[in-house]
Amino acid sequence: MELMLGEAQAMLDAEGLEAVGEAAAEFDPIVHQAITDEPSEEYASGQIIQVVRQGYRIGDRVLRPALVRVAS
Repeated sequence: MELMLGEAQAMLDAEGLEAVGEAAAEFDPIVHQAITDEPSEEYASGQIIQVVRQGYRIGDRVLRPALVRVAS
């Protein structure tokens, strides 16, 4: 199973698959989908607090937006 998973990941990487979404990045509605907007003393308004589900894209095309919690 691990060998097949590794081969599949290598094939997707060769096609240019890129993970989207990381904490403390600026919220971008094109590649992120906000599930909560909450006050935070640690993060500035519009920054991502937490990535709930990783998103993916190939080049400029978003395959699945990242689900994120955003600071207000």
